Amino acid sequence: MTIEIKPTGSTLGAEITGADLTQPLTDAAFAQIRAAFYQHEVIFFRGQALSDEDQIRFTARFGELRKLKLASQAHVQHPEIFVVSNIVKEGKPIGSYDAGKLWHTDGAYLAKPHAISALRALEVPAHNGRTLGDTHFASTSAAYAALPQSMKKRLEGLMAAQSFEQHLVKTGGTGIKKEIYATANADREAIHPLVRVHPVNGRKCLYVTEGYTSRIVGLPEDESRELIAELAAQCIKPEFTYVHNWRQHDLVMWDDCSTQHRATFDYPASAPRLMHRTTVVGGATVQ
Repeated sequence: MTIEIKPTGSTLGAEITGADLTQPLTDAAFAQIRAAFYQHEVIFFRGQALSDEDQIRFTARFGELRKLKLASQAHVQHPEIFVVSNIVKEGKPIGSYDAGKLWHTDGAYLAKPHAISALRALEVPAHNGRTLGDTHFASTSAAYAALPQSMKKRLEGLMAAQSFEQHLVKTGGTGIKKEIYATANADREAIHPLVRVHPVNGRKCLYVTEGYTSRIVGLPEDESRELIAELAAQCIKPEFTYVHNWRQHDLVMWDDCSTQHRATFDYPASAPRLMHRTTVVGGATVQ
């Protein structure tokens, strides 16, 4: 089949068809998908009944994958796989069951934040024929581009703290999140530019979220708090967002530099949800 790129019609997002990710892709096919990813910031594939090995093989073509060895996910064969799930076994969730409560970008608290995240749906909750648990995505490059020139000038050179501790406080901190925090050592807070330059396409992107951004370096507390709130609200305006309605066997990938995302918890705890995530390691941030 011929690979086709089908934009969602929103500011970001595109469906990729015609690629069988259960098989190794040719260099030409992968180059087409990679180009679409950096253009649309979120891409997704429907009906791909992938194994963990398939997911790892495909996403590793974008770069080195992060490995996590967590005691709470000892059942996972591959350290590249992070489990997001509300399924309970032996009295404990087998994955991070409340991941994505707040708008955030993955790994912001790291000195080298995540570059790409890829989430694969093994089980999705449903009601009356519709799957639940949508994920909302926002383009922070589009949000930055729409700012008035006076605000862009004000943001030049500003740095912001991204804090895992703040994230734990705001979300209540599940066992898995606390375990990651405990093993993160020095990577509990990182200082990054408030406006990042994308390392691949050169777009300028707002790097501020309600989930991780704790303060803007050098600003008085009140001014810092107000500016964070203003910019966070700018990022998630409806015109900059795409809402993904999951289906079983979806694979969704998003750019952690130029997007942020939030989960929807509109399903009961008794409805099983199981996702496997792989993450591409990023580099140091630049202005």
